[in-house]
This record gives sequence, structure tokens and C-alpha cells, in this order.
Amino acid sequence: MASVSISCPSCSATDGVVRNGKSTAGHQRSLCSHCRKTWQLQFTYTASQPGTHQK
Repeated sequence: MASVSISCPSCSATDGVVRNGKSTAGHQRSLCSHCRKTWQLQFTYTASQPGTHQK
């Protein structure tokens, strides 16, 4: 089984990141136990991706 090391986009921690359910579209959500932020790596809509609306 392959493992993927995920780091928190907010605090850059790698040791406290755990799975946190799924989004309404079925994508895996992650939770950082250090800063308590949640995020997902995949998006259904392109406009939801970070950096899309920045110029």
C-alpha cells in the first residue's frame, strides 16, 4: 500500500494531518491537528482551487 505525505497548507505541519471525512462531492478532506484547519486536495470545480482568482 502506498502512502502519501500531506502537509498542512496553513502551518506546514506533516505529523498531525489526519483524514476528516469526505466533501459533498465525495473528495477526501484533511484536518491538521495543530492549527485545526481543514482542506481538500481535489476539487470538482476549477473555480474552487486555491489561486484561481489571483492575478
